[in-house]
Amino acid sequence: MTVLTNLKYYYLNLGTQGRGEPSRLLLHDANVSFEDNRLEFPEWMALKSELSKEYPAAALPLLKTGDGEYYGLSGPLMRFLSHELGYDAAGKKETHFIDQIADLSSDWLQDCIRLFFQPDQRDFHNKVFKPNHLGRMESMYGYHADGPYALVSDTSKNITTATATTTIDYKENPNLSKFVQAFEDRKNLKEYIAAFPKDEQPIVIPLE
Repeated sequence: MTVLTNLKYYYLNLGTQGRGEPSRLLLHDANVSFEDNRLEFPEWMALKSELSKEYPAAALPLLKTGDGEYYGLSGPLMRFLSHELGYDAAGKKETHFIDQIADLSSDWLQDCIRLFFQPDQRDFHNKVFKPNHLGRMESMYGYHADGPYALVSDTSKNITTATATTTIDYKENPNLSKFVQAFEDRKNLKEYIAAFPKDEQPIVIPLE
């Protein structure tokens, strides 16, 4: 097991948006200290050039451990941290169920990130893509009646979902709403989530 000390975490300076927040939430939930480096794009380009020999993936999000090892990319990093911090699901069937939720969350997040480059598609996204993603998550989080988590015990993939469910219809999605409320009330997350900007504007990245 890797000793998670003297951690340095790297992602672009996108606030709570993008693929960097799930790992932050997991580390905060586990009460693990880390240096949070929120990079501007030129800073990342310089760091990426330096990393290419040590870390061939050279992609964000990225975690550097105290022993100089690098772990990165959103899905693999979440799975690595889940294992190291004891958030793994209990068995193969449960792991498969949670991995499905992780993939659905990634699909949703990718549609949200696409809006960084195509902000004119936001109305279409809200009318077509968002209800579809919400419906799939509502079904997954209602499969185990005990709730509010996807499984009877909570796991890290719940955290990936939480980052995508910011404005949901509580009447039409009661299972997902229960999960979001329970997640935001977690002891080690309440203060961190409460500090999220209340008026965070959507990221827009010009294509030209």
